[in-house]
Amino acid sequence: MIKGPPRPSGYTSPLESVQEEKNDMTGSTPAALNVKRSIDRQRKEQRAVTSILSGVGLGLLLIIGGCATLSAFGGYVLWKQIQQQSVTVSQMEQKFNKDLAELQARDAELASGLDSAGAQLAKQLSSLEQIKSQVSRHDKDVSTLKQRLSMVEGDSGDRRR
Repeated sequence: MIKGPPRPSGYTSPLESVQEEKNDMTGSTPAALNVKRSIDRQRKEQRAVTSILSGVGLGLLLIIGGCATLSAFGGYVLWKQIQQQSVTVSQMEQKFNKDLAELQARDAELASGLDSAGAQLAKQLSSLEQIKSQVSRHDKDVSTLKQRLSMVEGDSGDRRR
């Protein structure tokens, strides 16, 4: 044993007091029996509490595991739905592109028809202008002929008198 500073009178070391308590408990005194029963009862209570807490902990772990499993399954279902929607979106894009190509072809066809109709209209307008100029020339010729005829008639009337 290590010697330390001086101790007060009547001092007993903690090791000695533990040994004395052990000696007291191993004896058959009623106090020792009560202490032994109390220790046994506390041990049983601790085992019961430990088993209850273990059951509660296991239950919580099962609940958490179940929630994690359900979450994983939900994620899988959502992933499948997203894949189906992406297929649907790509199908819609293909149909849209096909319809767009058809509309562009129809637009080009209509534009070429409009251009040819415009060319025909311009040609007819030019023909109409030519006809108008011919009609105006004919009108001038007719008016000139009328003037000449009236002059000729006027000259013939003067000669008859």
